[in-house]
Amino acid sequence: MAIARYYHNIDLFLTMTANPHWPEIERELLPGQDLTDRPDLIARVFNLKKNTLIREVIRNGIFGCAVAHIYTIEFQKRGLPHMHLLIFLDCCNKLLDPAAVDSTIRATWPDPDREPLLFEMAKACMVHGPCGALNPSAPCMDNGKCPKRYPKPVQEHTSLNQDGYPLY
Repeated sequence: MAIARYYHNIDLFLTMTANPHWPEIERELLPGQDLTDRPDLIARVFNLKKNTLIREVIRNGIFGCAVAHIYTIEFQKRGLPHMHLLIFLDCCNKLLDPAAVDSTIRATWPDPDREPLLFEMAKACMVHGPCGALNPSAPCMDNGKCPKRYPKPVQEHTSLNQDGYPLY
């Protein structure tokens, strides 16, 4: 909270989750071994990828000049680590309008013909649901509603709500 108070609003909230199918993990498992047998391997690979991501964001400035960052690592119920990274950008790189948001965040499906690998990855790892009225028995459902408020309405264009939160 002290960092957020000093640098004001958080500009980017980035989440990174360990993928049990990363080739670096699958390649090192011995025959008959399961992921649960090698939490050390998962933690090591995740740590290397986390460090690479932070280097890209902070040193290489893929989102612009970052003046501060802070992260926490949590473990999911399945034992996989994930990171929540808060990034504070300098005043010249803040995402203050829809065009700036669109230059940083891609909220459309990759073209399956031009980007087949990215399309398959997004389809496998980044899709929530179906839930809500489409699937009332989905595991995320709580009292007949998705607690993550899915499905979200389709936005033709990116906009910012009154709090500056992007809707894309």
